[in-house]
Amino acid sequence: MNFTLELKNDLLRSISQDPEARQDRFAFLRALIKMRGGIDVYKKSISLTLELDSYEDVSDIAAMLKEFTDGETFFVVDGRKGEKTPKLQIKDRYANDLLKAMSLSHFEGEKFVFDDGNRYLQSILDKDEFQAYFKGILYGGAKLQFPNADYPNYCLQIFFSDVAFCESIVKALEKMGISVKVYERKSVNILQSRSGNDIADILALAGAVDSVLQLNNVMAEREKENDFNRQSNLYMAHYKKAVDSAQKYLQAIEVLQQSGELDKVDDKLKAVALARVENYDASMQELADILGTSKTSLSRYLNKLLDIAKRIENGRK
Repeated sequence: MNFTLELKNDLLRSISQDPEARQDRFAFLRALIKMRGGIDVYKKSISLTLELDSYEDVSDIAAMLKEFTDGETFFVVDGRKGEKTPKLQIKDRYANDLLKAMSLSHFEGEKFVFDDGNRYLQSILDKDEFQAYFKGILYGGAKLQFPNADYPNYCLQIFFSDVAFCESIVKALEKMGISVKVYERKSVNILQSRSGNDIADILALAGAVDSVLQLNNVMAEREKENDFNRQSNLYMAHYKKAVDSAQKYLQAIEVLQQSGELDKVDDKLKAVALARVENYDASMQELADILGTSKTSLSRYLNKLLDIAKRIENGRK
């Protein structure tokens, strides 16, 4: 299963199309353009190109873009990387007006103004708008993996080309009690978490309800498997201990049988020895139950047989 694709579908489905949620859609697009948008400037002209992962999502994203611009939104395909990458593009003043409204780099008259969007991010950290914005961040840069037959760990990665923006998101998450690590790979910073609980918190922060439920199901199933493995390991440890313990008594009883001393011991000791041989894999408690005695008494009888066998072996030496 492609968990990243499932997450992105979940995020896109969770965006309300109600007229009252217009600001949420705008916040989502702000973050998505910040994460995946390319701004090309030539002299006084400007174009905005938004690279997407899925053809299926192109029409939904295009519809959202058209809600906030009067200009034409072009669908373009770039096959230079060996794969056809779907892209949406807006040009000229329509692109500039949209970027200006989103507090991203744009022209002010003939002057090009660089704006990295961090001021806007800081202004919405404690507002309802942040969830929609964070949806755009995850949709634009997330890679998600849950444990399966091919991969043993939980892992959420968010890829950032803007180092300062990545640091701002890390600080925001830390204030919310969510721990993440950041790695540098060439010109990209990667925010990463391998904690199932922290990943669940990050997904919940973005309102990815279906993905949170799916993760909780995986975590519950893994915990069930871990409990089973712990119980199995505990059982095997006790079983090995019981077998090792029984083995030393069986060896002692064999010495007594070969030397003829077993026939000379009292009936109670002989009964214990024969019961141990007949029930070689029984635990001490199980053997005590068979003989109708206490575990303490059984241990005393067996140790007495062990002592007799040691005296016989020492006498041979």
